[in-house]
Amino acid sequence: MNSALEQLTIDMSYLTYYTLCMGIATRETRERALAAYEAQKGTQAKIAGIYGVSLRTFQRWWRHFRQTGSTAPRKRGHRRPVYQGKDLQVLDKVIRKRPDATLEELRELTGKSCSIMAVQRAALRLGYRYKKNFVRQRTKPA
Repeated sequence: MNSALEQLTIDMSYLTYYTLCMGIATRETRERALAAYEAQKGTQAKIAGIYGVSLRTFQRWWRHFRQTGSTAPRKRGHRRPVYQGKDLQVLDKVIRKRPDATLEELRELTGKSCSIMAVQRAALRLGYRYKKNFVRQRTKPA
């Protein structure tokens, strides 16, 4: 019984550290929580509360563990950039040929179906920066 109390104290000190950092739960946190549930140390809701996660999050961990046997966090990330590799090189060539082209024109010239922001992010990755052309703005008809 004393070792269980010591383990709970260790878990609680770890929980305090985890709560202060507030990042994605590590594999160790998930392993501890799932081991506690498997050892029937409480309900899902109680264990989720002890480890500072929502019941729904704990249920996702449990389902993932049952299906895969893994406690590792799932891969996080974003979509692949529209412009990468050869497409990025093509965009670079187009910008060099037409440095005054708008983002819409660059998108059309590269033949991509994407947002203007995707074109801008690609141009930024290539090292290009947006510069207003005040002369052109003044010559526009009112």
